[in-house]
Amino acid sequence: MEQKKKKQEDVLVVRDEKTGEISVVAGLDARGYPKRAQAKAEHSQEFLRFDRHGDAIDNFMRNFYRQCKEPTRFGFYRVAADTVEALLPVIKDLLKDPVANADLLAPHKVDTSAYQQAEEQQTTEEAKKENAETETEEQQAAEEVKRENTETEAEEQQAAEEVKKENAETEAEEQLTAEEVKKENAETETEGQQAADEVKRENAETEAEEQQAEEEVKKENTEENNVEQKTDEKMEEMKQKNQEQQPQAAETQTAQGQQPAQEGQAQAKPEKPNLIADSDVDWKELEQFGVKKENLSEKDMKALMNYGKTRLVTVEPVLGGERYELQARLSLQKAEDGKLKLTPHFVRHEPRLDVPYNGYTFTDEDKQALKQTGNLGKLVNVADTKTGEMRLAYVSIDRLTNEIVDVPTNKVRIPNRIGLTELSKAEQEILRAGLALPKEVTLKGGRKFEAMLQVNADKRDVEFVPEHLWQGQSQRRGNGQEKKQKSPEAPDATGQQQKEDGNQENGQRRNRSWTNEDGSIRPIGKWKDDKFTEQQKADYVAGKVVVLANAKDDKGQPCTKYLKFDREKGRPLTYSENPDLAQTVAPSNESRTQLAVNNEGKTNEATRHVKEPLQQGQTAPKDDTQKQQQEKPKKSKGMKVS
Repeated sequence: MEQKKKKQEDVLVVRDEKTGEISVVAGLDARGYPKRAQAKAEHSQEFLRFDRHGDAIDNFMRNFYRQCKEPTRFGFYRVAADTVEALLPVIKDLLKDPVANADLLAPHKVDTSAYQQAEEQQTTEEAKKENAETETEEQQAAEEVKRENTETEAEEQQAAEEVKKENAETEAEEQLTAEEVKKENAETETEGQQAADEVKRENAETEAEEQQAEEEVKKENTEENNVEQKTDEKMEEMKQKNQEQQPQAAETQTAQGQQPAQEGQAQAKPEKPNLIADSDVDWKELEQFGVKKENLSEKDMKALMNYGKTRLVTVEPVLGGERYELQARLSLQKAEDGKLKLTPHFVRHEPRLDVPYNGYTFTDEDKQALKQTGNLGKLVNVADTKTGEMRLAYVSIDRLTNEIVDVPTNKVRIPNRIGLTELSKAEQEILRAGLALPKEVTLKGGRKFEAMLQVNADKRDVEFVPEHLWQGQSQRRGNGQEKKQKSPEAPDATGQQQKEDGNQENGQRRNRSWTNEDGSIRPIGKWKDDKFTEQQKADYVAGKVVVLANAKDDKGQPCTKYLKFDREKGRPLTYSENPDLAQTVAPSNESRTQLAVNNEGKTNEATRHVKEPLQQGQTAPKDDTQKQQQEKPKKSKGMKVS
């Protein structure tokens, strides 16, 4: 009887899908995350136990979904309390391949879909309530605008009547003035006629004098023409003599191995040769990554053959017998044996700033600088990857791949001129130290603009730091208001200007739910399924990016997205890529394949024939049904280069 009673009590085994850690649930912490304990006898008092026939587990799961900000990160399995120590190693082995072992795990797996649906329904109802309040505010705002427009129309009508009255008075005055002008014009015409007669008489005398002067010039020109004719005859004789001598000179140049220069044709400037010869490259190695030489652009080839990096291209490496499409930059590097080796620089989710880089550990200030501008902003000692020798270098982030790169200081030339703008010695020293230099730059075309200059290790040169990375939101708003104040307005555009002001005011009222009266961002506590931490709330109000770990893709499957307030549109927007980093940033690792297939329509060879949308982290068939769909004749894919 005692043994039977023990079997009526269960415990929950939890698996962290992000770390793979498996343990026994011991409750919930302050953030709503599962407390975990090892499945050993000495920890049995910490286990959270459930009556098999009770509803305590329902209360636990509801609290978990209500409090935890990333509930889909955890999977739960129900196991008898007295067998958990023995079964936990078995469950760990089964969870190494949960798709293949789905049938064995099914009796123990806890179905959490109902709790997730209930939490989503509650969130939807709260959103509906907020929308209803917003609509009420917008309706009130619309009525206020309508009333103000009515008052404005009345004032405009009154002003129009006053203008009409003034115009009538002005027309009378103008008519009186016109009669006076007409009288004055008649007197002026008489005086003008007399003056014209005098001018006519003077012109006649002048024409006679000019005719006499022309006859004298004609006589002089006749004498000059005789001299010119003799000169032309002499020049023609010399030209004919030169033509007879040119074939002999051409034969002499040919005999000496020289090419005769064409008349009036400048010598062509020789093109600078590449640092790498075409014959030194193993192009078959390039094709192993699914890239053909002829598909690379001229700019990418120029960079590749001079130890630079191409732009982002699509490579198709074969991993575990399957071909995958990945974004990467390509470069050629010399190996220890002196041979050239193709090196792909794959796109990373984010730069690895928490681990030491070639012997240097980034401080919090370093991380902030790299995330803000992509450049460290100072000189540091890093190890040479080939010799291990410490050297002074610039450090930056490749904005296309999020790879950390460095370049020795002696490999970067600091110019004394940017466009038409001279750099002083002090300004050159600022750049040489890796610091940022704000400077008004004038280009050769005459265009002037404010720029931020800084050494970039990836470009191995001084760069214009992208404007959105160094200009604050307040500065951009200030510039926008200044431009509006400077824009000219026509004298008769009063009504149109009032209409635009009304539309602008109405737009501000419509965005009232997202901003405060002073224009600052109004705080929010969550976004759909993601509840914000205090840090996330502060980042959102500051206009920074907030990571949404519980977002959904176009097929309704969980994925990772990014949220940021858009100043121009006056509301928050979601992105599949981090808008604060490079122009091309890869989605998070666990969502990369999922977003590529579900949102972008790309093909993953391992799930090519699977009909259902991919789930978060899925890269292979998840059950027998999908395996049967996948077991179809595979067709070879063509090479693709972007």
